[in-house]
Amino acid sequence: MCNCALAESYRTCLHRTCLHRTWKTLACNESMKPDYDLFGKTAFITGGSGGLGNAISNILAARGAHVTIFARRPGPLEDAKNEIVRNCVDVDRQEINAVAVNMADASAVSEAFRSQPRIADFLYCCAGGNHAENGFFIDLKAAQLDSCMTNNYYSTAYAAKAILDIWVENDKKPTGIDMPNNTTTGPKTRKIVFANSAAAFLGLPGSVAYTPAKSAVRALADTLRFEVLRHNSSSTTYTIHIAFPADFISPGFVLEQDTKPDLTKRIQGTDVATLAELEKKFPSSENVARGIVARVDKGDFIICEDSLAASLLFTNMIGLSPKRGLGIVDSLLSVVMGCFVVPVLRRRWERMCREDGSNQSR
Repeated sequence: MCNCALAESYRTCLHRTCLHRTWKTLACNESMKPDYDLFGKTAFITGGSGGLGNAISNILAARGAHVTIFARRPGPLEDAKNEIVRNCVDVDRQEINAVAVNMADASAVSEAFRSQPRIADFLYCCAGGNHAENGFFIDLKAAQLDSCMTNNYYSTAYAAKAILDIWVENDKKPTGIDMPNNTTTGPKTRKIVFANSAAAFLGLPGSVAYTPAKSAVRALADTLRFEVLRHNSSSTTYTIHIAFPADFISPGFVLEQDTKPDLTKRIQGTDVATLAELEKKFPSSENVARGIVARVDKGDFIICEDSLAASLLFTNMIGLSPKRGLGIVDSLLSVVMGCFVVPVLRRRWERMCREDGSNQSR
């Protein structure tokens, strides 16, 4: 099956699946809190019209949250909003909104956030992708490098900046003064969650525009984790979280198969002909979303819940990020990865790149 047919097969499958999803069941999965604990809370999700952002939106709505999704295209936004409404716990008590906005326009993002009837308690940054910017550095145009950084880093940074500005301004108001429709009372917990990518941990040939953008998001999260401590008080706690999912099935992932070089596919293991083969090898966006939300509930900063490979790669690039748990396992694995696994991986990729170059020159 050609990639175009594969993408069409995925879209058909996705539409059929959406008609029968039961997100309330997913939200009550054993890895999630079983009660509707987010009544009165408000979540903003960028990139909420599809893929991971849409899956997270449905999970939060099924736990009682008010949800506002942001994306560029009005049509998919409206479809996603209708799906979220169907999966609300109590549609009369929950407010679901969809806002069309260019997430790469800082002033437009700020205006869109400020125009909402409620201040968000949580921001999930899920916008991004790179299906139009795959390829080797020598083959890409400068405009593609710019658009990939804009779509993945700036669209994330602008959203985080906009909500943090709103939160800090709100904290400076006298106690009890809030936006009219905000129902949150008592101490506030405010969370920014970056849905990033395991690509931040490695330089993947053929994704040379994407990996720097995702590395930049990782650096942003690491830095913000420190900076928000300046704003914590007895009434407000700020937390930062960042997820590094590996490859998973989503509309964007399927579209990327059209533009990835063959070398990249061989490295990733995505050089297959059918959607069914991809689905056997990689998790769904719904499964990845459940893992991310569950780890955010537990307060984790680093989230590599969906992939052992991503979890291992993190231990080789810990830096100033806090280690997970007590830190013992991450410390031990970092030695194993640095001394044994990564050198083998690096040499394998070097060999694959040389062979690919030789084949292209014939």
